[in-house]
Amino acid sequence: MQRFAQLKSQFELASELPQNFPKEVINEAAKLSKEPFNKDKNREDFRHLHTICIDPLGARDHDDAISVEETKSGYVLGVHIADLSYFVKPGSALDKEAQKRAYTQYLPWGSFPMFPEIISANLCSLKENENRFSFSCIINLDRKCKILKYRFTKGLIKVSRSITYEKAMELFEKKDKHIYLLAKVAFKLKKSREENGLLEMGSTEYQCQFSKKGEPLCIVSRQSEKSNSWIEECMLAANKCCALELQKRKLKGIYRIHEAPDPEDLAELMQGEPTLFFDSPIDPNKLLRSYRGDNSQDKRIFQLYAHLVKKANGNPILINRILRSMQKAQYSPECSGHFALHWRDYAHFTAPIRRYADLWCHRELCKATKTNQIIRKGKASLAKTQTADICSNLNDAEIKNQKIERKALKLCASYLLQDQVGQTFSGEVQGIEEFGIFVSISTNTVALAEGLVHLRDIPGDYYVYNEARGILVGKRSGKRFKRGDKVTVKLVRVNPIKGENDFEICNTRNAPRNITRNAYARNAPARNAPACEVPAKKRRFGR
Repeated sequence: MQRFAQLKSQFELASELPQNFPKEVINEAAKLSKEPFNKDKNREDFRHLHTICIDPLGARDHDDAISVEETKSGYVLGVHIADLSYFVKPGSALDKEAQKRAYTQYLPWGSFPMFPEIISANLCSLKENENRFSFSCIINLDRKCKILKYRFTKGLIKVSRSITYEKAMELFEKKDKHIYLLAKVAFKLKKSREENGLLEMGSTEYQCQFSKKGEPLCIVSRQSEKSNSWIEECMLAANKCCALELQKRKLKGIYRIHEAPDPEDLAELMQGEPTLFFDSPIDPNKLLRSYRGDNSQDKRIFQLYAHLVKKANGNPILINRILRSMQKAQYSPECSGHFALHWRDYAHFTAPIRRYADLWCHRELCKATKTNQIIRKGKASLAKTQTADICSNLNDAEIKNQKIERKALKLCASYLLQDQVGQTFSGEVQGIEEFGIFVSISTNTVALAEGLVHLRDIPGDYYVYNEARGILVGKRSGKRFKRGDKVTVKLVRVNPIKGENDFEICNTRNAPRNITRNAYARNAPARNAPACEVPAKKRRFGR
């Protein structure tokens, strides 16, 4: 068995992950580390507020903090974000490297930050009881937490408490007044969103737990505390205000958009999962006669998908299929709306340490209003082209990063399965292709593992792929395999570095194996894009 440390190194090298920052970037960051955090006339002092920073256990790049005040007419929500734009100037070595990386790359065993640690985990990290520069969004809410007005301002903050999501829940149970007020406002913010409709997908995500020596122990589903949603609601509100402000001042915004589902994908979902559409308030057949998928705010399609999610009732397979029929969220210079949020205006403002798009928006919001009111037509056109190029690079980088993250988790799962070759498992068919069946299994150490059963490893018959119905059919027996079928499989091969697992269908009657490799099997594509992995266009949307 190959050591995990070796597998990690091979994987990182094959994925072309940047191991170190260039010397000029490190030198530039070192000079910035001497910056004092003093009050100046251009910054609003928020140090008198009780400011809370809530992050996952072990987090070091704390880029957001929350303050909540109750007033006679409602609440004042402060979303205080690390002021990267003060330190990282356009065109600097730090900026060029961050733009190249586009995101912090997260892997099960660690991360590859967008900025050197001296910035991400020290200078710009909102540490408890230490003065830090912020870019703050101050939102005035009514009693029902609907936005009355907002403003963006450069600030000076001192985080009162930096705690984990688990600790936040403990304090909530103890009726801590500050945590309790935060939870109350977050609940009302969500309730306000529900008035316009809400898609609660509830898809399951997985993570790898490691030993003290850094060896994988198990793959488990990622647990989410209620306190996660408190922070999410506050971030969503600030991101919406960011999009509104960018448009109001005619700035070169980068918006987070999510297009409406494509009509062909919707029709495919109807064919594959017809029961999801039973009792729908929107007639899908009638809808498809006029639906073009060109309006992310089309109430008909949103109501239909709200029904589909409700009908799925948390079933992970059905939720995954609904997600497959949806577009992937992406960045755009045009604010065309976010389908899943059912919002017309949305951008990213709240994570500049980890996403370059947020840093871009910070810089635009820093511009003086008068400067941007008069822009010559030629310059405006050029600016839009440049913004479009940035968005294209960010979208490509996001797809690449998500693929690497998924492959890294598959590596951990395959590593844990190495000593289970030859064992049989109960599995479920996740997808059918002309070259085989994709199945998922669960073991005592791996909550979810995926793999392929080649056509040659399905015994007892010669199977033909029916593309129109998405099934495999035995020519002699008529036996069929389709998505959702329960099967018994044996693990026959494992390739950890590629995250690939090969299975064969078990046959208790010892029927002869179908060793004939038909044209489908001979022309099988590479196995690095299994059917159970959502295509780039349709992967789970990222808000």
